[in-house]
Amino acid sequence: MPKISIVIPINNDFSNGKIREQIEVFEGRKDIEVIYVDGGSNDGSLEFLSNYDVKIISLKDSNRAERIARGIQEASSSFLLLHHPRSYIESSGLDALFETCKRKVWGGLTHRFDTNHYLLNFTSWYSNQVRAKIRGILYLDHCIFFHKDLLEDQSALPTIEIFEDTAISELLLTKSHPILIPFTSTTSAIRFKKNGIWKQAILNQIMKICWYLKVSPSNMNKIYEKGLELNSKI
Repeated sequence: MPKISIVIPINNDFSNGKIREQIEVFEGRKDIEVIYVDGGSNDGSLEFLSNYDVKIISLKDSNRAERIARGIQEASSSFLLLHHPRSYIESSGLDALFETCKRKVWGGLTHRFDTNHYLLNFTSWYSNQVRAKIRGILYLDHCIFFHKDLLEDQSALPTIEIFEDTAISELLLTKSHPILIPFTSTTSAIRFKKNGIWKQAILNQIMKICWYLKVSPSNMNKIYEKGLELNSKI
């Protein structure tokens, strides 16, 4: 049995290049199980992944939360890594998880963007030092890991269109505070590049306010994904 099950929810994510980079790190490892849950991709990603020793699950017309939940259900290991499809973890970071998985803990990797800009650097700093370490909330681009025993009731997993990673963090936070390991999850800055860095940064803050005001996740997601549709149903 693999020591770690890695769940990657995908939906036409091949063009960002991270899938191609990451599969090279996974290739040949017998100590991990890699599960791609696909929402209906038609960008060549499934054809590419079919050449590798990974599990591919089709879940058409699904949102990212639904794909994550299905991947967790299918995982055979007691320790899971929820891997953002536009993030990259080096082999050293993956190796570090094998020490971490011996404990019943949850947490994530240290976040960074693949683009150098002072606002993006600040965003990563805040994500690591404030949101993760102080507030105990991790977004999916930290690549969230946890022991299955900390999430006993899988029916409680969220199926909402946006902030599903926050909802998962809130569930796990009832068990313990997360840890942040000193290895990076390098994430594509595609949203910032396409929308403009300042525009996207402001939109992110608006979305957070809407979340705490309990605005409909469906309505929030329509605004957040407008013109991009990176995490939406297709």
